[in-house]
Amino acid sequence: MRLWRLFFCVAALNNLVIGGVMLFNADQAAARIGVAGPAAGYTVGFGGLLIAIFGLAYALVAYRPLPNRNLVAIGALSKASTVVFASWHAMAGHIPQNVYLISMGDLAFAAIFAIFLLQTRNAQGATP
Repeated sequence: MRLWRLFFCVAALNNLVIGGVMLFNADQAAARIGVAGPAAGYTVGFGGLLIAIFGLAYALVAYRPLPNRNLVAIGALSKASTVVFASWHAMAGHIPQNVYLISMGDLAFAAIFAIFLLQTRNAQGATP
């Protein structure tokens, strides 16, 4: 379980850093990823807030992996959905390739989250 705790610490830090950058530097982040218009800073900042909140959830999982296992299921769904959403928008030409490639990091996290869920599905003290 020690490796899983370390992994979820990394996942938490990843989301907290990315979310924090997007939240507190929303206008610069928006310009960098090609989001324009009057609400660009709000849109990117709000996305950063949600990403940071997921980071807090992963920190809870790192602290107590089995009782907080249900948060991993939501995280896996979120990460996989991000990949599908970004792929669709990339194919439609709505987002630049650098934004698409950044979202592919979530594919790795989703796969590792799924492995955790499979390995712990019958563990004592694990949430269903």
